[in-house]
Amino acid sequence: MITALGLAELKLLVRNRTAAALAFAMPLLFGAFFALSFGDEGWTFAITLQVLSTLGFTVYVTITTSLTSRRQDLYLKRLRTGAASDAVVLTGVVLPAVLLGLVQAVLLVGVSVAAGAQFPSRPDLLALALVGGAAMSCAAGVATSGVTSTAELAQITTGPFFFALLGGGIWAMSSDDIRALLVPGGGVADLVGAAWGGEGRPGWAALSLLAWTAVGCVLSARLFRWDARSQ
Repeated sequence: MITALGLAELKLLVRNRTAAALAFAMPLLFGAFFALSFGDEGWTFAITLQVLSTLGFTVYVTITTSLTSRRQDLYLKRLRTGAASDAVVLTGVVLPAVLLGLVQAVLLVGVSVAAGAQFPSRPDLLALALVGGAAMSCAAGVATSGVTSTAELAQITTGPFFFALLGGGIWAMSSDDIRALLVPGGGVADLVGAAWGGEGRPGWAALSLLAWTAVGCVLSARLFRWDARSQ
C-alpha cells in the first residue's frame, strides 16, 4: 500500500513543474555551485552545503508543498476514505521526497569524491547525518504544511526553517561553539565534518537531530490538518 501511494505521489510530483524543479533541479544546481565555489578551498565545507541544500529543498520544501497541495485539492481526504490508515497515507505521500533527497545527497557526495574530495573516514557518521537530517526535515515539513494554506504560500512559510538549516550548518562549520548544535543544521554539519576527519561532537550532534525530529513530530501532531484550510 505504501509503495503504491509513493509511486502515485511521485507521478504527481513530476507533473507539477514548480515542485519538480524544487525537488530535482535546485539541489543539483546548488550542489554543483558549492562544489565549483568551495571545492578547492575545502571539500568538507562544499559537501556539507550540498547535503544541507538537498535536505532543505528536496525533503523539507517538497514535503511542505506536496502535503499542502494534496490537502487543498482534497486528495488526502479521499485517501482517508480507503482501507489505508492515516499513518500509511502520510508515509506514502512523504516517502518519495525523503528517498529522493537521500539519493541526491549520496549522488552529490559521490560526484565530489570523484572530483577530488577524499572518501569519508567515518562513512557511518555521514549516513547518520543523512538519515537523521532527512527525518528532521520530513517532520518539519509535515508541521509546516499545517500552517500553510496554499502551495504558493509554502515559498514563504518554509523560509525560517530552511535558512535555519543552512545558517546553523555554516555556524557549526565556522565555529567550535557548541550552541551551533541548537540550530537545526548544526547537527548535520557537525556529523558531516566528523565523517571527514574533523573533531566534531558526534554524540551531541546526533542528540540535536533527535531533539529537532521530536519537536517536529510533536508540532506535526498538533498542527497537521487533513481538511482544506480557508485561504
